Amino acid sequence: MRTVFLNGNFVSEDEAHVSVFDRGFLFADGVYEVTTVVDGKLIGFDGHIERLQRSLGELHYNYEVDREELLSIHRELVKRNALDQGMIY
Repeated sequence: MRTVFLNGNFVSEDEAHVSVFDRGFLFADGVYEVTTVVDGKLIGFDGHIERLQRSLGELHYNYEVDREELLSIHRELVKRNALDQGMIY
C-alpha cells in the first residue's frame, strides 16, 4: 500500500479522503505538478518548485511555496514508498 501526503499528514492511500466541500472538488481549482524520481533521487526539483509557484500565481492563490518543506515531504514520500523509479504527483 502506498503512502500519500494529505492535509499535512502522511497516510496510507486507503485512508486518504477529500471532503466534498473541498474547493478543488467543487470548482476544479487546482495545480497539477509532478516530480520525477530516478534511482531513488528527485530529478529537477528546483524547476518543479518554480513551475508550482508560477501556476499558483496564475490562479491567484496566496500561497508561498516553502521549498525546504516540500523537499522534505518529497524525500519522505520516496523513503516511505521505497520509490526507485517513478513520479510524485
